[in-house]
Amino acid sequence: MKILDILFSVGLIIFNIYCFFLVGAESPAPTPTELGAAFWPRIIIVLMVGLLISNIVSTVRQNKGKEKEKIDIAGFFKSKLFLGMILIAAMTLIMPYVGFITSCFAFLSAYGALLGERKIVKLLVFSLIITFILYAIFQGLLDIRLERGIGIFRNFALSLETIILNIKRGL
Repeated sequence: MKILDILFSVGLIIFNIYCFFLVGAESPAPTPTELGAAFWPRIIIVLMVGLLISNIVSTVRQNKGKEKEKIDIAGFFKSKLFLGMILIAAMTLIMPYVGFITSCFAFLSAYGALLGERKIVKLLVFSLIITFILYAIFQGLLDIRLERGIGIFRNFALSLETIILNIKRGL
């Protein structure tokens, strides 16, 4: 049985339950005509917990009757999963300084290379397209302010925000 997978999923379930209540406590109360700030994060948390429970059940079913395997800690630290975790941590640490656009583009490019994409041009083009789609959805459609960064990164983000605002106004 893949004990590490199950333990990791259980840990994530516990953390998500904590986040569910934290989101409700930290968000302002909804008005009668609005869903409130906690509505969508809570929907995502509930979906995530459901998928984690499904993952646990699937893992247990697949490994029923099989020999128990030993936990390979050294192998975990060499795995793509661990490297992906490091990439996400690096993205969150550099985002306040270089902004969402730069850190998202760098993350998507590095993660694509980690997953095995060898065509560099294709990787960079798709990373750029996905970054701008995410930026347009969150900044343009949902009006969620993303990290702008500092210096030249901030100026670039402000320029994009101006373009998106002009598009929304119909100019």
